[in-house]
Amino acid sequence: MESSESEEDDLSSRCLDIIFRKAKPSESDDVFRIYNDSIEYLDKESKEWIESIIRKRSRRARIYVAIVDEKVVGFAIVYKKRNNAYIDALAVDTKYRGKGIGSCLLSYIEDILSREGVEKVYLTVKNHNNKALGIYIKNGYRISNVIFILEARSSDIDVHTENLDKISIKVDSVKKSSFPKIKLLDTALWSNFTWDVDEAIYRMSKEEAINIAVYNGKRFVGVAQISVEGNKITVERLAISYYKPSESLKILINAIKLHMDENSEVSIVIPVDSTKSSLLKTLISIGFRIIDSEYVLHKYLSIEEHQAPIPITL
Repeated sequence: MESSESEEDDLSSRCLDIIFRKAKPSESDDVFRIYNDSIEYLDKESKEWIESIIRKRSRRARIYVAIVDEKVVGFAIVYKKRNNAYIDALAVDTKYRGKGIGSCLLSYIEDILSREGVEKVYLTVKNHNNKALGIYIKNGYRISNVIFILEARSSDIDVHTENLDKISIKVDSVKKSSFPKIKLLDTALWSNFTWDVDEAIYRMSKEEAINIAVYNGKRFVGVAQISVEGNKITVERLAISYYKPSESLKILINAIKLHMDENSEVSIVIPVDSTKSSLLKTLISIGFRIIDSEYVLHKYLSIEEHQAPIPITL
């Protein structure tokens, strides 16, 4: 117990020399530089996308920075939805790692979120990032489940669906698209936090993505938000109807294939929670294979631990 208190006191003293606040548009270059230096552990994003999040000034999506000697040395991208939150990315400048800055930034974010009524925080860690995994576990996070990254070449996908004559597909830019606002089954946890606010960010940025919405008669089957880079299709969000979800998934995968040029060989990448066992089984049965994975971690924010006023640098 004494050792634990000593570690907390040591961390608190180190945090006193760091300024934490929301990022400014002028700091997007610094955030992007740190992001790129950490790309091995993060998903690919552009400077334009980072700047758009900052300029959006949304309460649902924000970027916080850690500043030492007037220099941005770390950042975190945070999404909030009602009483839950998701830390999409957290990284520290390579020259400042090993100084506890990441833990200080994490603690600051948790304090902010707790004050806003957030009860549970989620984040993901790539399976080879053991150092970050250890840090999060040390800070009270627990592993909830795993997100599998699945991939298939279009020519390897063998999908058969019934009543194709009733299927209609609507393809549009994410900036213009619309579909019924009904409850859908998302294949990946982060989509629950990000998809709607990301669409708003897309509308104010130069970034582009495509929404493929599928109907079976009048029934909405699902939607796939995809980005295309060369011969690779990344499914950023895949959400399907709760009615016959496995069949809906096959229909949506078929729609993605049909959207692409039949003469070109493309690979399709989809993230799926390990808890969605029937969807995983369906994807593997039609030609997808697991190529990577990420740990999903969570932490409950204790109200008692955050009752004392904490000075916040704005």
